[in-house]
Amino acid sequence: MSIASVAEDNEVPFISLAGAIEIIQPVRPFTFKTPHTDRMACEKIFEDMKAQGITKIGLISGTDGFGASMQAQCKDVIGNYGIEIVADETYGPQDADMTPQLTNIKGKEGIQAVLNPGFGQGPAIVTRNYKQLAVGLPLYQSHGVASDGFIELAGADAAEGVRIPGTALLVADLLPDTDPQKPVVEAYKTAFEARTKTPVGTFGGYAHDAFNILSDSITRAGDTDPVAIRDAIEATSGLVGTTGIVTMTPKTTSVSI
Repeated sequence: MSIASVAEDNEVPFISLAGAIEIIQPVRPFTFKTPHTDRMACEKIFEDMKAQGITKIGLISGTDGFGASMQAQCKDVIGNYGIEIVADETYGPQDADMTPQLTNIKGKEGIQAVLNPGFGQGPAIVTRNYKQLAVGLPLYQSHGVASDGFIELAGADAAEGVRIPGTALLVADLLPDTDPQKPVVEAYKTAFEARTKTPVGTFGGYAHDAFNILSDSITRAGDTDPVAIRDAIEATSGLVGTTGIVTMTPKTTSVSI
């Protein structure tokens, strides 16, 4: 958010790799982003919960920028899915144990699942404590944990069964051949893992897509003038990336998930 204001003041295109919807809402002329918004993630999570017959949940959110933003967005849309929050807890970025908050959630009657909007090490600690307390209910995390790093921090045993919204990049081998993203995600996955000898992750995919948006825009603009690049980014249409298929307008950014 701090960078966005500097970019806007200097009229330099800025493509953010962060998830909070506040980055692009309200619309800023020179600011764009590649990740799905936290609001989109909330909606996908609640769609899945509704399909599972879940109507009452516990919420445990980080108070960091991403966690607070996603918490607010989830609260704003949850009513559209017939789901009720019956326990609402938070934790700070430096907290090393979320057992008290999770114990409070576990003690609430009627809870059918727990959602953790958060980023960084917090969700991994929540996941470990969740397993230790044997809460025994479905645990949903955000797209902010969509990497092997989260599994390593939380522990594979604790992370097993956690549900998250994520990009096609994480399930490249499961995509049908007819999926337009399949060639793109497979090419990036192959190149990244051959070069780094580490598993591919969502976050590198965000940067990959941002670079492609930029290079595609410079090519279409035929110019490296910042305003010309900005205009071309804003006119991006149907650009297939690892995150989704990107189409932008002066008022909105649409990324399929």
